[in-house]
Amino acid sequence: MLLIDCEQNDNDHPLAISVLDFTMQLVETGLEDDSLLALIVFSLQYVLVSHEYWKYKVKYVRWKITLKVLEVMKKCILSVAYYERLGNIIQDMLLCDSSIHGTLFRIICTTKQSLENLYVSRLFELMEIEGLQLAIGSVLDILFIMLSKFSKDVSSSLSVFHQAVLSCTTKPVPVVDAVTSLISYFRSPAIQVGAARVLSVLLIMADYLQQYLVGSACLRLDDKQITDLRHSISYILLKQSVCNEDLFVATVNVLTSAAHYQPAFLVDVFGAKESTDVQDSNVDSLKQTAKEAGSQGSKNSSLVDALLHYVDRANDLINNNPRILLNILNLIKALWQGAAQYTQILSVLRSSENFWKQLSNTISLIAGIKDPPLENLTQTGGLNLAYKYRCQSAILEIILYEMFLQKKLSHAESLVKHTAESKDRIENAVNIEKSKATKDIVSSWCESSVLGNLIKSYSSCEYDNEKYFRAKVAASLFTVHVMGRLATNDSGTLSISLLQKILVISKKLSCLPAFPELLAQYSQRGYSEGKELKTLILSDLYYQLQGEFEGRKIAPGAFKELHQYLVESKFLQTYHHKYDDDLFATSKDVFLFDLERLRADMGLDMWDCSEWKASKTIAETMLHCMRDANSMILLSSSKHSALKALISVLTVYEDDSTERKTIVGKIPDRLVLSCIDHICQCFYATVESLAPILDVSEDILCFLAAQAELLLHLMRSAHKSLSLHACTLVLKTSGSGLKVLSDLRQSITDVNTTMELLLMLVLSTLEFTCLNSPLGGVTDMESVEDLAKISNATIVLLPIFCNYITTAEHCTLSLTIMDFILRSFLTPDTWFPIIQTHLELQHVILKLHDKNSFASIPILLKFFLTLARVKGGAVMLLNSGFLTSLRVLFSEYLDGGSSSSINGEGSISNSSDKIEKPQHIWGLGLAVVTAMIQSLGDSSTCTDIVDNVIPYFFSEKAYMISYYLNAPDFPSDDPDKKRPRAQRTQTSLAALEETEHTLMLMCVLAKHWNSWVKAMKEMDSQLREKSIHLLAFISRGTQHHGESAIRGAPLLCPPTLKEDFDLCKKAPFIKSKNGWFALSPLGCVSKQKFTAVSTALITKDQANTVPTYFSDAIALQIYRITFLILKFLSLQAEGATRRAEEVGFVDLAHFPELPMPEILHGLQDQAIAIVTELCEANKSDRVHSEIKGVCCLLLQIMEMALHLELCVLQICGIRPVLGRVEDFSKDLKLLIRATEGHAFLKASMKSLKHIVSFVYPRLLQSEGFM
Repeated sequence: MLLIDCEQNDNDHPLAISVLDFTMQLVETGLEDDSLLALIVFSLQYVLVSHEYWKYKVKYVRWKITLKVLEVMKKCILSVAYYERLGNIIQDMLLCDSSIHGTLFRIICTTKQSLENLYVSRLFELMEIEGLQLAIGSVLDILFIMLSKFSKDVSSSLSVFHQAVLSCTTKPVPVVDAVTSLISYFRSPAIQVGAARVLSVLLIMADYLQQYLVGSACLRLDDKQITDLRHSISYILLKQSVCNEDLFVATVNVLTSAAHYQPAFLVDVFGAKESTDVQDSNVDSLKQTAKEAGSQGSKNSSLVDALLHYVDRANDLINNNPRILLNILNLIKALWQGAAQYTQILSVLRSSENFWKQLSNTISLIAGIKDPPLENLTQTGGLNLAYKYRCQSAILEIILYEMFLQKKLSHAESLVKHTAESKDRIENAVNIEKSKATKDIVSSWCESSVLGNLIKSYSSCEYDNEKYFRAKVAASLFTVHVMGRLATNDSGTLSISLLQKILVISKKLSCLPAFPELLAQYSQRGYSEGKELKTLILSDLYYQLQGEFEGRKIAPGAFKELHQYLVESKFLQTYHHKYDDDLFATSKDVFLFDLERLRADMGLDMWDCSEWKASKTIAETMLHCMRDANSMILLSSSKHSALKALISVLTVYEDDSTERKTIVGKIPDRLVLSCIDHICQCFYATVESLAPILDVSEDILCFLAAQAELLLHLMRSAHKSLSLHACTLVLKTSGSGLKVLSDLRQSITDVNTTMELLLMLVLSTLEFTCLNSPLGGVTDMESVEDLAKISNATIVLLPIFCNYITTAEHCTLSLTIMDFILRSFLTPDTWFPIIQTHLELQHVILKLHDKNSFASIPILLKFFLTLARVKGGAVMLLNSGFLTSLRVLFSEYLDGGSSSSINGEGSISNSSDKIEKPQHIWGLGLAVVTAMIQSLGDSSTCTDIVDNVIPYFFSEKAYMISYYLNAPDFPSDDPDKKRPRAQRTQTSLAALEETEHTLMLMCVLAKHWNSWVKAMKEMDSQLREKSIHLLAFISRGTQHHGESAIRGAPLLCPPTLKEDFDLCKKAPFIKSKNGWFALSPLGCVSKQKFTAVSTALITKDQANTVPTYFSDAIALQIYRITFLILKFLSLQAEGATRRAEEVGFVDLAHFPELPMPEILHGLQDQAIAIVTELCEANKSDRVHSEIKGVCCLLLQIMEMALHLELCVLQICGIRPVLGRVEDFSKDLKLLIRATEGHAFLKASMKSLKHIVSFVYPRLLQSEGFM
């Protein structure tokens, strides 16, 4: 019956329209049942598909039905996301029913010319044509919504709808052809806007659905279509921006989408025939292509001229119509992002005289203007302010891309500059000069106030948690008020979906413990005589919430609990929607409150005609608060985008200056220090807004991360000139952020990024503090106070870092910072009680066995080393099972050396794969054990540890000890003994450090003589032999300045790590030309593994070898090893001497092996030569701490060498050789004279003279030095 009645269309208001109106009203209510589904199916699969074949008395009535059924269809599409059950059914029907698609395509698949022909045809009345145009506009809107909402869910195959839209065989004309043509239909701007929007989304969809498209896609247009489209777009850009802004924006978005996703389409539209075969590596070809593009682009540059026209008006547009400017800038930015495809277009833009100048002036103009408070702006004013910041962000990104592109081109030019002819070099110089436009822009900003104003403007966070909280409270007020209405069975005009949401909240609210508690209280007190208690509680809750909204906090108790539940409920989140306007076309998703949908669900327009009229103020207040929150979110997100763009620009700008080693591309320190202070204030204000809130928005966390990133960049930029006051301020600021963030209940991703940046900021600040501290310590009171403030700030941070260590993402960085603080800023008496209280040490030790974080093991061991240097820390490590964990660690990473990796000489094979991995682990592990033994002293606990570790290290891990004590082969001076070797001995700075740690452990254990003798038995003889062999190798490094270095490099120690290569770039810090300081540069010239051939090359060129910081570090490490070997041998000799005193005679058969006098003489000579040289070179200058340390170390080596020589002389009953006495006397005389005036060597020289008097009696008296 309904089918028959619907086809009776004898009047202007047929029954079909009434049915469709009724269906649409049901859809708007949010009802989900089978009756509504039946009406939707009837409307779409019958009325939509069949109504064009009905008989009409009046022809234009058909278009009334068409528009109404299309309106129903649009409403259904928009409601799909909100239906739980019917949504998928409706979506499947829309995507899979080809009859529905056919109807839609018969309406829109036409051309501009076909529509124009209707106006000259006698068969069509004007009302019919207008109806058709309205239907085309409606279908275009529907296609746009369907393509936008239903295209990203494609999984394994394309739907029927997507295939039809992209097909070249769609009748009567393909969709792409139709919408391209309709953009030129100027009789109906609405059709133009709809067509442009559909074409934009088609260009995007064709890109990410291309894997499903075989050959049916139709995006290539013929020359006539392209020409018509180009002319229409040019006309729209030049004429329509004022009279039809929506059309202008939609048209520009077509070009922007094409620039991002369909470069060939855009090139055709612009009329520039790009060459896709340009090779980036051929710089000359690039330049030639650019020249050709300039000439060709000038012929077909109407679209480029249109872009330049708006760039010239940028200063005016950014204030009066920033939306227009933003869309133009987004298009230009897209062109720069795809620079390789658009070299011709970019060449024309660059060649414009005012292009860069206008962009720079726009930023300069807006930078000095202070924004009005958001509260004083209308909704349109707030939106325009957000547009302004997006414009600034787009300009900065364009400058960024150009700077990066020019950096890459300059790098490409540098690769071929050696083969370029002289005239090419001149041309290169000219081109590079032209390409410095963007760099000059940023430089001018640095020199003026522009950059400072930008930083200060962007770094203030507009996200106001209070506004968002007020919106939540206003929504709670509305919800409670509606609950009260529903309690009296008055649902008003609320939609079913909104009613269901509020009923669910009401049910959950009643189940909270606080609600029955209030019911019991009200009943006990006789409120309302026991009747309607729930309504009374809701009324009281409403007034409590109203007080909270007006600024009066709810007291703790039952109402506070109910209020907390309502505020944290997901009611508002159900009305969040993605903001799809052009403001965020190229940024991350931004979600706002959907006020239109909420207003429709409330039926607010009808409240004036119902009993809900008195409640309208409550709803309007909620909508007003949500509107304010939307404005705040838009502005905050736009400012965040500008801030991120500025950070990127500064990073590329300063990175380029660092690589070129110039000071031009650097932010002035004065400006940096001023901005740091302002950013800290803004950061602290942002953190304070977070403190009272447990669940904050992702937007504010992102902004906080950007503030921290900018602060970190500025700190690194001016790290050499940072004051202690600035470091203190940044440390306190970042510490406040870490403290608040550690308490947040937020998703891991949101908080972790911000936390990581703040941890990096803290670490950098501490490093810069140490870097900028005066060499001899601070002397002025202000600096002393600042250092005290920094120390106090670190004390507050320690418990926070102890908490951060428990999370895998922040463990490594937190440990690094804690270790730095403990070593550099606090005394053990200060930090140990905090660590003891807050650190879960056992949890940290277990991380040694985490298979996924091998790189963090050295950091863990360094922290344990710092802890072990304090007696209480050593006890904590022992009680937490560190020694057991260390054994497990060694067994996991060192087992490969226990069998197959040991060669016949008892050392580990030269395979870097087997040795490189455990190097740091072995040395640091030994260092921790050494520190624990030293800290525990002579206690019984220490004895137990010694008794436990000696058998382990010198029996189970003897192969490792042996490996690190092996001496390299020294090159022979005898030509007859020189033979080519397949593989020369090679070491590294890291391996030498491992040797040092090994010897330190041996020295500490050897002090515990009884345990040592008992556990080692005869094994210590092998240790002494290897130690003496290594000492002999070092002893042969005696080389004085001026001697010919004809031998090969005695020790090949090339740089292997990044840190090593960095040290190679620095000047030497000792600058000695004697001993190993003269020899080490010979083996540090290459990172290759040397063969006999490569060694010969080094020998030939070693005269040109220059010392570096790295070579000095190698030499210093060798002398540290020397000191420890001498100490170990001295301890062995002392133990044997004590045993001889106990038994009354010297047992020569069991007396420990000692070095030959010639070995000891070589060490003495090196020490004398180097110390004499350094003291004479630093007579008048202030001696640096590094040189002081080297002099003291070498004098200690000399003293211990003399001690051992005396021991050898007495045991063997021999006297010094006369020639040696004369040489030593002469060198000692020079040493004593050189050290005069150096007070720091007074004690060392006194001790040295004392031992000399025993080894060489009467020598000092005869020379007059006693």
